[in-house]
Amino acid sequence: MKLNFNRVKSFSTAGVAMSGARSLKAKVVVGSTAMLASGASFAEDHTALIGTAATEGSTNVLAVIAGVIGIAILGFGVKSMIAWFNR
Repeated sequence: MKLNFNRVKSFSTAGVAMSGARSLKAKVVVGSTAMLASGASFAEDHTALIGTAATEGSTNVLAVIAGVIGIAILGFGVKSMIAWFNR
């Protein structure tokens, strides 16, 4: 007995569901569901990268605050020195 593999269809669930779907709306829903489900399987865990980015963001905010305070101190100091020289 010879097996005929030309008649075997795809075993994907989307193909099985699509063959049973009658309307265009049903086909679109089935296709988009299958696409979203396959996209979720390729998702990676980025929690470590997000934690690192949050830490770097906090460091950058602290550096900006320190810079602004430093510029304010320098501006006040220069203004005070000029006022003292003009006495």
